[in-house]
Amino acid sequence: MSPPLGGPDILYSLRQVARLTHIRPEQLRRWDKNGLLPARLHAEGHRGYSFPDVIAARAASGLLEQGHTTRAVREAVQAVRAWRPDASHPLAALRIYTDAGRLVVRLDDTLVEPRSGQLVLDLPVENLTRELLGQLLAVDPKKAEAEVTAEEWVQRGLDAEAEGLDPVVAERRYRKALERDPGHPGARVNLGNLLYTQGRLEEAKAEYRAAIDAAPEYADAWYNLANVFDDEETADAAASAYEEALRLDPDFADAHFNLGLLWEKQGQRSRARACWSRFLSLAPEGASAAIARRFLLESEG
Repeated sequence: MSPPLGGPDILYSLRQVARLTHIRPEQLRRWDKNGLLPARLHAEGHRGYSFPDVIAARAASGLLEQGHTTRAVREAVQAVRAWRPDASHPLAALRIYTDAGRLVVRLDDTLVEPRSGQLVLDLPVENLTRELLGQLLAVDPKKAEAEVTAEEWVQRGLDAEAEGLDPVVAERRYRKALERDPGHPGARVNLGNLLYTQGRLEEAKAEYRAAIDAAPEYADAWYNLANVFDDEETADAAASAYEEALRLDPDFADAHFNLGLLWEKQGQRSRARACWSRFLSLAPEGASAAIARRFLLESEG
């Protein structure tokens, strides 16, 4: 009797699934984004794949390699994902095949029939069992966090922000990224932005400066540092930082806009006018463009 695999709270990381299924991480990310095989959100906030998802990924790869339609593959994936392993038969009885043109997923004596698709195959998943089962049993999902790269922690932080999770979750993930790679400029800037939105300006400033130390040509870090200086009403420092961002990236529209606002506050109308004109050439539509046009008209009047 095989031991049970992956309870409902166990998720395998993208990196683990890629290694287990031999599917490139980029492909898994595409399937996540297009909804073919979306990652699940764990109660603790991180994203990953359940045991049925791993099986579904392996099946999807095999079906696509055989030239089956995306629609048919999607139906097979949905059927496999709906299955939950039990203690006695975690995988061996699962088959995907057609019966009189119908796609059928069979687990022991249970049949699952998703909508019919253009699918003609005989793909017994048990043929994959020995190799995949052995690999899955060798994986300890509790060790997944230790294997997550700095880049993956940054993405998890961005996911937490996009999903509206508690900012503490995103902050923890960005700090995990920095544990892996203290010089990761993206992690520094994203953490700085999170701190900035919470009004923790000194901490945000420290993160932007650390990002600049790690990557002096990183225009975003200079731009965000300038925003903090602007909030603190240290105009000279803000102007210098905006100008450095624009030296590194002359087409940085938001930097032109914010520098224009700074010059307006300082009564430097001619400098502000140059910023508004350049901003409108880069971003002629939207609310910010309307503000820039208004200032431009006022300065010319």
